[in-house]
Amino acid sequence: MNLFQLQHLMLLNLKNFFRILFIFGWCTTVFFTPSLLAQEHDSFDESESESEIDIFSLSLQDLMNITVISATRSESTLRESPVPMSVITAEQIASSGLDNIADILGLLPEIDVMHISPSQVEVSIRGKNINFNRRLLVLIDGRTEYNDLFGATFWNAMPIAVDDISRIEVIRGPASALFGANAYAGVVNIISKSPEEKSKQLARAHIGSDGFYYGYLALNYALKDHYFRLSYHRRNVDNSEQQVIFAGFNQFPSSVDFAWDKKSLQQMQGGNFQYLAKLNTNLQVEFIASISDGLLELIPQPGLPRDNWDINSNNIQLKLEHTLDKKGLIQFNGYRNRFKYQTFLLPLTDAVTSLAVNNIQAFFPSIDEPSQFNGTVTTDDVSLQYVSNEDEHKLTWLVGTQYRKINNKGGLVINKGKEIRSLFANFTYKFSEDNWIFAMAVRLDNDSMTQTDIAYNTSLQHFLNATDDVRFTLRRAFRAPSLFELFNNIDINVPNQNHRVRFRGNPQLNVEIIDAIDLTYTTQLTSKLQLTTELFYEVYTDLIGNPDSGLLNDVDLTPDTNLFTTTTSFQNLTNANNQGLQASLLWLASDSFKFNVHYRFTKPSQLNALSGETFFTPKHTVKMLVNWQVTPSVASELSWQFIDKTEPSEFNLGNVTPDGFNFTRANQQSWTELNLSLRYQPKHFTDIEIYIMIKNVLDDKRIEYFEYDAVLNGVGEQFGRRFWSGFTWQF
Repeated sequence: MNLFQLQHLMLLNLKNFFRILFIFGWCTTVFFTPSLLAQEHDSFDESESESEIDIFSLSLQDLMNITVISATRSESTLRESPVPMSVITAEQIASSGLDNIADILGLLPEIDVMHISPSQVEVSIRGKNINFNRRLLVLIDGRTEYNDLFGATFWNAMPIAVDDISRIEVIRGPASALFGANAYAGVVNIISKSPEEKSKQLARAHIGSDGFYYGYLALNYALKDHYFRLSYHRRNVDNSEQQVIFAGFNQFPSSVDFAWDKKSLQQMQGGNFQYLAKLNTNLQVEFIASISDGLLELIPQPGLPRDNWDINSNNIQLKLEHTLDKKGLIQFNGYRNRFKYQTFLLPLTDAVTSLAVNNIQAFFPSIDEPSQFNGTVTTDDVSLQYVSNEDEHKLTWLVGTQYRKINNKGGLVINKGKEIRSLFANFTYKFSEDNWIFAMAVRLDNDSMTQTDIAYNTSLQHFLNATDDVRFTLRRAFRAPSLFELFNNIDINVPNQNHRVRFRGNPQLNVEIIDAIDLTYTTQLTSKLQLTTELFYEVYTDLIGNPDSGLLNDVDLTPDTNLFTTTTSFQNLTNANNQGLQASLLWLASDSFKFNVHYRFTKPSQLNALSGETFFTPKHTVKMLVNWQVTPSVASELSWQFIDKTEPSEFNLGNVTPDGFNFTRANQQSWTELNLSLRYQPKHFTDIEIYIMIKNVLDDKRIEYFEYDAVLNGVGEQFGRRFWSGFTWQF
């Protein structure tokens, strides 16, 4: 029995324990519902670990001095970050009451979250959101969660749970100079809780409307300088009550193949094992193993039946850190990820055509024979970097190298892969007066498919006084085409239309390029009030799309049956740009009341001229977060957001109906969301916290993604009000 089989067996044995937790949590919650309130927080202590910091108890100065690692690939303070950044702490995650990473990210003003279906969610930075988003890099402890086969992130298939997270660092805008290809629109760096924190054991569970549930258990153990942490979580991500609205045909929910069954309630489970050892004062070793497993609807479209994907992802990671005479340190990070999937993908053509016999007009892609796509993507990655800290901390520099190999077997892309060899370096210099900082980073990637790609960051920051500063940033990044874009080879039918489509990869694709300029100004209006404003301008070059019309010079017609076959392939189709303003106001009114409001304005140009793609970039976005400690035992949090339409002129460029207007645009309305979290900590049971969460309080019918299709006319999946309640227990 290998390590992953043993770990998987251990996780399965926890199922019965979680059944008890669910029953206990539900009963306890119902009992205490009249007093739904929250945990009293301790004041900030410098000896506390990063994940235990109560961000709402910090002063504005303390907030800006939080340690981050994403800005330079080494430790720096948030205020001295050379690139625009945001941070979400474990305390903020707990206060939100949310149980998935995507919705937690949605609290940030730069983040756009769009639910295609309950099991598929897309996340983007500064707009540019799209079904099957390929332009955001997601990391977990330095390991990429971005799937190189499909060129996307499957948020509901991650092995990490929200309760595993120490903090989330978000780089606003391009960051390929730091993390390489695919850090195009930005980076989400998820940092898990360390075994060294010596925290209590933790259990959390809740159940709610539509059969949704979430369960989590974490165990910690320390033996001198050796630390262990094991966690397991389980949740479902789809339900049989989801409604779909249609303007045309194909009235089937996206998460089922024609009819609801038990598999419609899709589930995911995941586990993490961490071992940390401090072998001596200069050497630290960390080993991480994780696994996720379950059924998901990947790449669904509302109204078009899709078969479930049975997926399994497992990871092994080794991190070493060796300090050299207090002058610098050497860091090594190596991991292997295996992503396995099985799916029939589409219904059989015979099953689709049989619907027409029953006078059901069903036109959507299908296949001739029951073909199961069974594939495995293996990613091996090693990086080595040296971090220097010299000249009395005036100069900090870093140099490193990375090797990455992606190998695919079977499935949607047959036996293809690629290698990437990288060199990177950056430095930060504080001038003698300590009121100016200059930083620069550069990265060279040699991709076996796209050859040599270069990215850079450069920034100049001026500290006007102890509280106010201004930063100018200039950046270039790139996105490498995924294996699917390069090599896919799929033939499908469109029954009742006498149409067949060949999907073919394009190995000649160029990388997508983004150039960005940012100007950020932060000022403290009072000791309790901080304002941050940011102007940004982004230029996109060689955007890749999949033309709806296909390659018209490659159309085959079968005279006997009048069957016509078209070929479609990804192409570098257009250039575009986006500009905007982001402003955030943080008011620490008192020890018990905190208020944060954000506004973002964006104005893209030519972005939706990309044939076959529809980018959603809200013109106006407003987000507000209020945290109120009502009593020492009672707390509440309210989050509110308004998401506006994309600029209407953006949809007059392409992707239009024969009548001359974009059906997607006409039906993609602005929407408002209000969420409420209440928490209560019983006086005599201080290790237990009871909570209730109401999501989308104001609206029981909202469509976040409305898709135009020549056959469907238009279709979108509705998202209504949800609530859940449960408990957190530290023991």
